[in-house]
Amino acid sequence: MKRDKRIFLRNDDVRESLDKELIDLTEICIKHEMPISHAVEPANVTKEVADWLIAVKRSHPELIEIIQHGYDHNRNNPHVKQEFGGGRDFTDQMMAIKKGKDLMDKWFGSLWSPVFTFPYGTYNQATLDAVNTAGYKAISGKITYSTKNRIKNAAGRLLGKDFILNKKISYHNGRRKKYSFYEFSVSANLISKYTGLNTALHYSKAEVINQIADAARHTDAIGILFHHRFHGNMMHEIDELLAFTKERYKGSTIMSFIR
Repeated sequence: MKRDKRIFLRNDDVRESLDKELIDLTEICIKHEMPISHAVEPANVTKEVADWLIAVKRSHPELIEIIQHGYDHNRNNPHVKQEFGGGRDFTDQMMAIKKGKDLMDKWFGSLWSPVFTFPYGTYNQATLDAVNTAGYKAISGKITYSTKNRIKNAAGRLLGKDFILNKKISYHNGRRKKYSFYEFSVSANLISKYTGLNTALHYSKAEVINQIADAARHTDAIGILFHHRFHGNMMHEIDELLAFTKERYKGSTIMSFIR
């Protein structure tokens, strides 16, 4: 197995609460010198959280990346698992994306990276058009490597399609010809099932390691997804997971989206 991979860590749903889990996860990543990209909900983040992110970014500029996670994560209707895509047209989505980008500029100035991540992983063609028009340098979604998905993605990329039969085509670790942004999507996830707005069941450390190894068989860029507020009882396992991953893929690059 080829060991010189590129590994990135994405933490979603950074919003109004400067909770212990956010701080603990960040400190673990700093300890292991593994950069983490915190995906901020621009309409929901508070000054307390923004100020903390700025401070830790300035203290560890190579280890902390601040990126954008949608606009407001559909917090007014949290039981609908979609913010972008669906029936939303270009104008509607462009307005929300631009409002979010303006808020990111307001909160973080030049300290954030123009990377867009999709709440719930949903988007349509108009979303991609809006993200491209707004000038983002990268997007991040999710990718899995079942035989069916690998065939679908290979066929879609060969044909230059973004969707086939309404199914998303991943251009992970590459770029669509008609867009200027790159795609780096996550393939390993700690959460196996959401049981509430702030509760979830988790995969074991061994299962997450297997997810990473499966991704490594198919790609040189491996993304691990966190949702810090769900991981309160998992910090010891996360610490061990990052130590194991860094050792197993020794010589690999632990990357941010934009270096």
